[in-house]
Amino acid sequence: MAFIFLFRILTSLTLLSYDESAYELFSVGCQLELDGEIENAIHYYRRALAQDPDAGQVYLALANAMFKLGKYDEGINAAERALSTSFDTTKIYYTIASGYIGMGDFRNAAQYYEYLLARDSTNIDTYNSLSMLYEGFGDLEKAQTVMHAVPESLKTVDVYVRLGTLSGKMNDHTSALEYYRTAYRVDSTDISAQIGIGTAFDIINVKDSAITYYERAFLADTQQTSVGRRLIELYTDTDRYFPLMRLASILLARDYNDTNTRRNLGYALYKTGRQQQALDHFLIASRIDPYDTYSRFYTARIYLDAAQYQRARAEIEQALAIAPDFIELWVYLGFVGIDTRDYETAEYALSEAAHRGGDVAQLYYLFGAVAEMQEHYEDAYFYYYKALRIDRDDIGALEALASLCGTIERREEAFRYFAEIIELDTLNATALNYVGYTYAEKKDSLDYALDLIQRAIKLDENNAYFIDSRGWVYFQMGMYEKAREDLERAAYIVEDAVILEHLGDVYLKLGDDEYALQSYLQALELDPDNRAIKKKITDIRGQE
Repeated sequence: MAFIFLFRILTSLTLLSYDESAYELFSVGCQLELDGEIENAIHYYRRALAQDPDAGQVYLALANAMFKLGKYDEGINAAERALSTSFDTTKIYYTIASGYIGMGDFRNAAQYYEYLLARDSTNIDTYNSLSMLYEGFGDLEKAQTVMHAVPESLKTVDVYVRLGTLSGKMNDHTSALEYYRTAYRVDSTDISAQIGIGTAFDIINVKDSAITYYERAFLADTQQTSVGRRLIELYTDTDRYFPLMRLASILLARDYNDTNTRRNLGYALYKTGRQQQALDHFLIASRIDPYDTYSRFYTARIYLDAAQYQRARAEIEQALAIAPDFIELWVYLGFVGIDTRDYETAEYALSEAAHRGGDVAQLYYLFGAVAEMQEHYEDAYFYYYKALRIDRDDIGALEALASLCGTIERREEAFRYFAEIIELDTLNATALNYVGYTYAEKKDSLDYALDLIQRAIKLDENNAYFIDSRGWVYFQMGMYEKAREDLERAAYIVEDAVILEHLGDVYLKLGDDEYALQSYLQALELDPDNRAIKKKITDIRGQE
């Protein structure tokens, strides 16, 4: 360092003692610029130009030094003066363009790149730079036109990828896809082409194809973290939980705090029945990011499924403190209230969900359920009916209203609603059984009734009430032995007054008064206020 310092002193003394040449001054300026002494370098460049006003190289050196100080106007002026010399015009244009880029004046910079392209139409870097400049000030069509003008011999994968990118930014995703495909045909191993195709498919919502190309890109370069994260989102959207879990483990090994990936992993585990593992990831995600209300929501759902109501409520309330307009949180707070029979909380939560724009049909249905649980049957009827006014095909509301009508002795209404359910859902066992049994009670359409109940039993073969219904159809058909077999089986499965009464009726038809009386007495124990059963008992005893 001492030697360099001494050399500089001697050089300065020499330059002060003798008349320097432009070359010597320029050389000193270059050395000073390399040492970071830009102001001093500029001083020597100017002295060199004073010696030789036609030194084009010095003008460009002065211009670039000015650019380093942010003095773009002065630098451009110096470069323009070089145009009057015999120096290489191409380098001068590049320098002037660089100055305008430094100023953020992309339009003027583009003008000089146009000059450069006119001088040499074979330089691919000029095409790329000019295209990016046009993009820089928002003229995407010109940016694309420049890339279209690239000679065929120069069109590489990068050119087609660039064309695809520009088309995508212009919302012409069909063209973007074709450009990326062309790039892929040129080189199927090019990751930019693979990602481009995946992105185009992704934007036009062809998720399977997007996944295919994203997977190829990620397999080729597993450091493409953004591609991996997008794959995680697409796996979630398409219910591909097992590849999601494999990929998530790779990404989380790199970044433990990647809450988006961890949350999606939790969701995949939840959907595949791994509740405890899902809970662990949701808890970690929400503790890393306390504002992650989605993870808190699923944490609450898992706690609710496990009947851990206090924990579920705590998670929901913490999430609502952050995101009070998260409607599903209010709905699930309503579920907590319903499950714990805290009807005040349930009604409050559902009202908040409605106020914030929740699904009105769903909320009317839930209000109906809360009212029915409190035996406010007229209110429940009103809410279920309102839900169906909004969505007539809502199976849940139809079932609830049909069942409620059966409870409050509106049997014809119940029959109509259950018949509607069968039209919407031919595999609804409850509706099949109800309609079939109602026909049996009326002694109407017994063959059809039997078919309906047989279908219900196929769906739930050990359901005592369905078996009782079939036994009752057989009874109405006069097929008493078949009726006895079904009703004895139903009575063995469950103790129920109606089933036992039906069994007693069958025994009477078969002439077995003793078994009939025994069945009626058992039925009366279960339903002591049933007058019809009391009369049947009295009639048998009166004959003895």
